[in-house]
Amino acid sequence: MATDVPIERTVPRSISLPHGAIALAGLAATAGLIHFVATVEHVGVDWELAVFFALVGAGQVTAAWLIYRDAADARLLTLVVAGSVAVALLWLLSRTTGLPFGPDAGRIAAVGFGDTIATLLEVAFAALAGLVLWRGDQRVAWLSSAVGVRLTFAILTLAVMLAALGGHEH
Repeated sequence: MATDVPIERTVPRSISLPHGAIALAGLAATAGLIHFVATVEHVGVDWELAVFFALVGAGQVTAAWLIYRDAADARLLTLVVAGSVAVALLWLLSRTTGLPFGPDAGRIAAVGFGDTIATLLEVAFAALAGLVLWRGDQRVAWLSSAVGVRLTFAILTLAVMLAALGGHEH
């Protein structure tokens, strides 16, 4: 006769990541997904922009994965912050004075819903990552709470849905 011995199983309630890593990775990945949508929208219309958006999207999704794996890498965060700021500044320049290069040099691009959301995500990423780099991950500890993680994913999911539904202006 077998004796039933209760086996105690310990299942972690949450995965311990450095504070803010999920939010940082989510911001980068969401902006990357929006750039992939822009890639598809530009295929057959403007191949140079399609390639640019594909490269930016791939870079942002790759950065998200690397940040998720090691959010404590200050060099990585600094590089991605610089890239995010550069892409946001290009967007701002293209919407105010037009880019000084390319086939549509000097033409002011229309402000679209999806590209505005992607730019806001890039600025939010740069601000949050800058805060982590400047003050340490304890300053964004609230993002790693159960409420913070759920709120982050809800906001990012909503951003992707709105950007996809918003379309793109030419």
